[in-house]
Amino acid sequence: MFFLAFFILAVACSVITIKTLVGYTDISLIGKIAVSVVIITGWFMPMLAETLRHTAGINPKLVAVLSVVGYSLLGFLFILFCFLMLRDIIWYAVYGVSRLMKIDNWALNPKNVSMLNYANLITLGLSFLTAAWAFYQGIKLPELNRLTISSALIKNDFRLVQISDLHIDRTTPLSRLRDIVAVVNVQNADAIVLTGDIFDDDISVLAPHIAELRNLSARHGVFAVLGNHEYYNGLYTWIYQYQQLGFNLLFNNGAAVRDDIFIAGVPDMQTASAEPQWNINLVHTLKGSRHDQFKILLSHYPSIVNSITSYNFQLLLSGHTHGGQIFPFHWFVKKANGYLSGDYKVNGVDLHLSNGAGTWGPSMRLFAPSEIAVIDLLKK
Repeated sequence: MFFLAFFILAVACSVITIKTLVGYTDISLIGKIAVSVVIITGWFMPMLAETLRHTAGINPKLVAVLSVVGYSLLGFLFILFCFLMLRDIIWYAVYGVSRLMKIDNWALNPKNVSMLNYANLITLGLSFLTAAWAFYQGIKLPELNRLTISSALIKNDFRLVQISDLHIDRTTPLSRLRDIVAVVNVQNADAIVLTGDIFDDDISVLAPHIAELRNLSARHGVFAVLGNHEYYNGLYTWIYQYQQLGFNLLFNNGAAVRDDIFIAGVPDMQTASAEPQWNINLVHTLKGSRHDQFKILLSHYPSIVNSITSYNFQLLLSGHTHGGQIFPFHWFVKKANGYLSGDYKVNGVDLHLSNGAGTWGPSMRLFAPSEIAVIDLLKK
């Protein structure tokens, strides 16, 4: 169903982009075909990349290079598509107003091929510059997002560091992951929490990356829940790997980190819907906790916040949305999840929804900077 929906979307976006960009211009037929091939390749890149990744006998490094190039093209096309739509809406609006005002100006007519050629060049230039900036924002080290929460349940100050949505795959530079681990460790955290989609590839090609993540260090250890992308890449394989890393993997259970703090975690919603044995069970999640403890829930999906208000959790840490990652995708992400990014207060529960430290698909971010959250829990 997902691939069918994506196929239909890719076809529609390809047709619209081709028609809008070159359909009405006077460039040669060969030029139009060449542009069309590039556009179609870009829009279909996620399907092509997944096919290549699961095809036996293809060099993983070659797949990595093709994925980086292809997904970058996809990101550029998405930005170009948005600029083309915005440009044409404004252009037709201005032309319509001029017609109503009886202004006969051929330069304003969208059918003016000469003006259309200039408009296309300007749009392509703006799209390229925007994509270059988004690419820089996507590959640079995540920002530290510092926040504090005070509670009478906290006996002594406690520091959490949250990492979410790293999406480590074969294209992730080891140097970037090493720098992220170093930034996290220097925060001197009492506990590190991972809120899903940390890994996003076959475990067989990620041994060096796993070794780097093993260096995460906190006073009371690393606590983790899995996301939908660990599920896509072999749920039980990654469950075993997290245990080998020594992380406290939470599936409908929790643990007292300190006498006054309890950290619990639930499966992500896609895992729960596909694997009945991993249905979310909030009652079981709280087993072993006390009413006078500050309770933290880790859930990859933020929308669970609407279901936990009667379970006496004080803080929910989530990811999944990437903050929209590339504007204007923000609108669709918020519509799908109910929440987009940042800090919310929902029926007395504090929700911190991380933008994530990595990217999915294009290594780009536009108006959704990557982050590592440093959360200080203070005695009230």
